[in-house]
Amino acid sequence: MDTASQKREAEKSIVRLDTKKLMLFGYVVNDEFQVDIKSSSVIKLYNTIEYSNQDDQRFSNYFKLRETMMRLLLYLLENASFGYISNEEIMVNVWENYNLSSSSTRLTQVMSELKTRLATIGIDDGFIKASRGKGYTLQGALIVPLYSFLGASNRETEFHCKVK
Repeated sequence: MDTASQKREAEKSIVRLDTKKLMLFGYVVNDEFQVDIKSSSVIKLYNTIEYSNQDDQRFSNYFKLRETMMRLLLYLLENASFGYISNEEIMVNVWENYNLSSSSTRLTQVMSELKTRLATIGIDDGFIKASRGKGYTLQGALIVPLYSFLGASNRETEFHCKVK
């Protein structure tokens, strides 16, 4: 096969998308957990039942987050590749931009509760790492955004595109 034919064959396999018609649907974290923006939920992708060593409590495979806690998680996921995010930046973008009052105490409380909630489905406590003077970052996480077509029929919105 000549070079021109190879090029034509390769172009057939390329999917061209109008990025203006895509919207962020959520994230997949470490190929194990899905964060669904619309339903404000975190879902364990593999339906396994696990037990903790303490008090033999079951892990959940799904939970919903309140609006502010979901914004906090999304902000961390969106900015994870940039290293540490300062407490001030988080407070502005999660609370103050939504006309809510923020404080370091409130950030610490909500972050602690978020970590506790994430632990119920098996996300390690070290996933969200705090550093005094630096802020917060996500530790050792593979984060893949998921997109769906904006305004498409239900069948079409089931399409998700992994972006690396």
